[in-house]
Amino acid sequence: MQFEEKLLEAIDYGLMVLGATVRQTIYERIEETRGLKRTDIPEHIQAFHEALVALLGKGAESIERVIAKKLYQQLDRPFTPHENWALASDPIMNELKQTA
Repeated sequence: MQFEEKLLEAIDYGLMVLGATVRQTIYERIEETRGLKRTDIPEHIQAFHEALVALLGKGAESIERVIAKKLYQQLDRPFTPHENWALASDPIMNELKQTA
């Protein structure tokens, strides 16, 4: 499985915390407001982060942590967030994206 597929699977998993209907609504709102389709998220992770923050406020951080934990689990890597951590700026994730 490619990195992008693993990331999308992790995003689906993370958003499912909110329920299937809410997950679908979030994807629809991101596409409507940002022009960002679900399949394009791996290439535009910063835009995805900004859209989540716009939709969920501080709750976006919790969802992003769930996404990251799932992604790192799939990659057999340890996940250790730090203060002011964000999915889009995670240096390890960026490294993995470049090498995947």
